[in-house]
Amino acid sequence: MSELENPSVSAATADAAREATPVDAPSPEASATPADDAVPAALAAVAEAAVGGEAAAPEAPAEAAPAGDGAAQPAAPKAERKGKPKGKADAGDAKRKRAARPVRRPRSEEFVAPTAEEIAGLASDGVRQAIEKELPVVGKVIGWNAGGFHAVVDGISAFCPRSSMELGAPHEPAKYLDQEHLFRVLRVEEKGHRLVLSRTAVLLEEKRHLADEARKKIQLGAVLKGKVISVLDFGVFVDFGGVEGMIHVSELSHQRVGHPSEVLQVGQEVEAKVVKLPAKKGERASLSLRALAGDPWQGADERWPAGAKFSGTVRRKSEFGWFVELAPGVEGLLHPTNLAPGMKAEDPQLAVGATLEGWVREVDAGRRRISLALRETPAGDPWKGVEKRYEEGAIVSGTVERIAPFGAFVILEPGLTGLLPTSEMGLPRGASVGKAYQLGKEVKLKVSEVDSRRKRISLTRVEKTLEGSKSDFHSYLKQSRKSDGMGALAAAFQRLKG
Repeated sequence: MSELENPSVSAATADAAREATPVDAPSPEASATPADDAVPAALAAVAEAAVGGEAAAPEAPAEAAPAGDGAAQPAAPKAERKGKPKGKADAGDAKRKRAARPVRRPRSEEFVAPTAEEIAGLASDGVRQAIEKELPVVGKVIGWNAGGFHAVVDGISAFCPRSSMELGAPHEPAKYLDQEHLFRVLRVEEKGHRLVLSRTAVLLEEKRHLADEARKKIQLGAVLKGKVISVLDFGVFVDFGGVEGMIHVSELSHQRVGHPSEVLQVGQEVEAKVVKLPAKKGERASLSLRALAGDPWQGADERWPAGAKFSGTVRRKSEFGWFVELAPGVEGLLHPTNLAPGMKAEDPQLAVGATLEGWVREVDAGRRRISLALRETPAGDPWKGVEKRYEEGAIVSGTVERIAPFGAFVILEPGLTGLLPTSEMGLPRGASVGKAYQLGKEVKLKVSEVDSRRKRISLTRVEKTLEGSKSDFHSYLKQSRKSDGMGALAAAFQRLKG
């Protein structure tokens, strides 16, 4: 309550001002200066005298001050006053101290117990009982001003400060008009004819009650419903009826999330699973959204078996390859060594967001890893039975995979690569191997040697004749068996017998 609203405070202030005026000061009739100007000047004189200074009464204008004995005399310093017992204060000093003492104001949400006179002055028995039993009352908002809201509680005029209307910033005042709300009575004023209310006290009690109920539901594995109250770089804070939990950015989705705002917004209703309980009081429970969704890696080895074709989207590039999204939450790695023949890292097909098609090289669902390739991969061991499929002297077709100082590697089939040595290319001295055998070029060559144990296939030009090769030796043995009709060992025994 302001001093204007409290007559007793205003009266005390006026008395103190009158007592502070020096006795010898000129009267208002003897001075042309208004009385309102004389009072502050007199108070300043008293303040100077209190600290030991030479205080003087305000000087009257020359035309108004009478000459001679009638002139106003300066007030005597405090130390020179006679007839006043040392150490004792007069009545004026006591009044000045009472006026200078600040009036204690109760805090905005502090309950002040009403006096018996104020209780008796209440016109409503219901309000009286609510105050005695510390229960809320129902009030209807009938208007507002800059300081708060006017209300009526069972016929009694009431006022709710603006800061006591909501836990946060209040809404537009018109939203509360003609609406009934629950309030707590903080003070009874004007002998029971006026109440001071608080709605935040009721809201806090409701919040504490909901928080107690929510804490009982927070158990490991429990699924809770709440509202997003804050979105930060590292996660999302969710309110579950007065209790807060946090969803880390890594727990928002099985897919990669750049920022939590890509998934959730403030005010959005959300359902999350409790994955970690708070270690001590005051900490938040850890929640997860992706725990409610199925594991996308379950059955990945069946959906993408080794050797099968895939189609996915390039999500990001790293120093060891490209990550390709095969399905939401499932990514495979394309290593640079598994690019298509002739493809470079700057190829537009490898740009982020591009769609890629290729083959699955290897799957490890337990470790959540899938190796990809843009060249066809074998379903089994390609070296099994290779000597029958690629006999020496056979003409084969292949694709140039890469160039080395000693020759060119040619892909004959998925998982099977042969080497065409530089000495077998038939190029003139100083000629460029890369121009003659460009990466990705289809070429026809002849198999010169197969070594399945060392997993090597040697190639040569088609027009070159193989001399002294294993195929020649086997052909000689076959021809010998046909001509003689017997083996070499049988022929030797035949000669010994003769």
